[in-house]
Amino acid sequence: MNLASYKKPSILVKNILKDNWDDYLLFNEVEDYQRKEVEKAIGCYGENKHGYLHYCKNCDMFLFLRLGCNSRICSCCGKRYTDQWSNSLSEAMFKVPHRHIVMSVPDVLWNYLDDWNHRKVYMDAAINAFNDYFSKILRRKVKIGVIVILHPYGKDMKKQPHLHLLITEGAFDFKGNFHKCEYIHANGFRKTWQYHVLKSFGNNGLDSRIVDDMYKKYPKGFYIWVHSKGKINNPKIISKYVGRYVRHPAIANTRITNYDKKTVTFFYVNNEDKKVFVKMEVHDFISALIQHIPPPQFKMIRYYGAYARRTKKKYGAGVQSSINQTKLKDFGFKKLKCCPICKKPLKFLGYYSKDPPQIKDGQKTMKKWMELTS
Repeated sequence: MNLASYKKPSILVKNILKDNWDDYLLFNEVEDYQRKEVEKAIGCYGENKHGYLHYCKNCDMFLFLRLGCNSRICSCCGKRYTDQWSNSLSEAMFKVPHRHIVMSVPDVLWNYLDDWNHRKVYMDAAINAFNDYFSKILRRKVKIGVIVILHPYGKDMKKQPHLHLLITEGAFDFKGNFHKCEYIHANGFRKTWQYHVLKSFGNNGLDSRIVDDMYKKYPKGFYIWVHSKGKINNPKIISKYVGRYVRHPAIANTRITNYDKKTVTFFYVNNEDKKVFVKMEVHDFISALIQHIPPPQFKMIRYYGAYARRTKKKYGAGVQSSINQTKLKDFGFKKLKCCPICKKPLKFLGYYSKDPPQIKDGQKTMKKWMELTS
């Protein structure tokens, strides 16, 4: 991001929360972990005291980079995490073609997925379906590499739990050899996906009558989306392609077009590349925002098959560092390389856990300051 040219959006999610959070709590039940994430987002930058101090000799100015809150619903911190995650992912993927696929279940099953434990079952079912499908296609027992990203919401912020997957176009046998399978027949895979996800749901409490009804109502299987442009031949472009699908907040500040204290209006771009505007009462907007905050320790991104931690080394002899569940606190710019004003190199002075003290040059106190946010 070019700090010198960056223009902050006029309407911020954190300001909407700040104006209405206390009143919202009077009329709505909120989980402790949701409250914590909201309060972090409200205080982002304004109350966070820790950060990194730099000095620009050319401008004779100190620059204090105040670190963000790392809340899951903070648009600024979520964007930074997305960029960092996708860049590190591109370095750790197998050097084979990949495919982006979207999978979901009918809306009648969405209430079952309100339980976060069931959402893990949902994600686990995806790898079972792919291993089964590729083993049949390749006529041998294989392991496919799958990265599953859970999206609890749709573009309109309403509940719509679906899965974004990055899969290897082919699979590894138990000797570590990779077998290509470039063509994925979406219609043929739909029934395999339906079988495995309903089997997993049935084993975890879903009424058998609902399971039977799903087979009758959807004889062709469940939804699979394989985009013709979703093929990724070079892992280095992964950061550009999947960044928008990763763990980002439900809405970016730039999508909010109006806020009058009572309602919030925002837009999303539909599949025909047209803007669709949505208007919500402010409390409904907050409810839509926080319902997608996962409980502590729940992993929204999971690695399966050949990408699983235990097996990755076996199948990826030439692969770089393993993919870890990265903690948000690991992401922050430890130092700025250049001054945002003159573009000259900066001197890094250190980390401060609170506002830095007055800095003196001989008997003179340096008063030229610029405060930045990560």
